[in-house]
Parts: sequence; C-alpha cells; structure tokens
Amino acid sequence: MHQRIKGYIKQHIRENITLDDIATGLNASKKTLNPAFKKEYGVTITQFIRQTKVETAKELLIASNLSLLEIAELLSFSTATYFVKTFKRVTGVTPNHFRKHFISRPLDD
Repeated sequence: MHQRIKGYIKQHIRENITLDDIATGLNASKKTLNPAFKKEYGVTITQFIRQTKVETAKELLIASNLSLLEIAELLSFSTATYFVKTFKRVTGVTPNHFRKHFISRPLDD
C-alpha cells in the first residue's frame, strides 16, 4: 500500500493532492493511510507530498526557464509566495538561490 501511495502522489504531483483524494484513488480508508505511511517512512503523507513537490520544483528550476510563479502554478501551490516559503523550509534556500547555485556549479566529468 505504501508504494501505491507514493505512486499516486508522483502521478498526481501537479495537482492539489489531499488525503481524501489518495484514499478515494486507492479505495482505502483515510484513517489508516497516514499512520501506516508515517510508521513506514517517518513522515506524514502531507510532508511527503510537500517534499515531492519540492523535488519536482528542483528539476524544473534546473531544466527549464519557467518563472517561480509558473512553477508554483504548475505544482498547484496556492501562491508563488507559499511556494517560495515551502521550498525554503524544505531545502534551506530559496528557489532562486537554488537555481543560481546549481547552474553556476561546474559539472563533474
């Protein structure tokens, strides 16, 4: 079930995913999803969704010229400001800092 939850989240990462959506999508009880997931992975489903959205945002920051607003909208963050705050809370740096730092780093051969 845990892998199915992760798969559902990754498949729907561009949406505003809720626990209800996951429970409905997997035909499972909402009450049992979070405790079992947290026991297995050490994070709640909501925390995993946030981390997965930030990982996807990192890929977009590196591989595209999309603006922060475009990335925020693409990943269903309510506002660009909320996206920046979430990104910084998870990574410790702002999306702009991440983009500049990553792109300016020399690639290892």
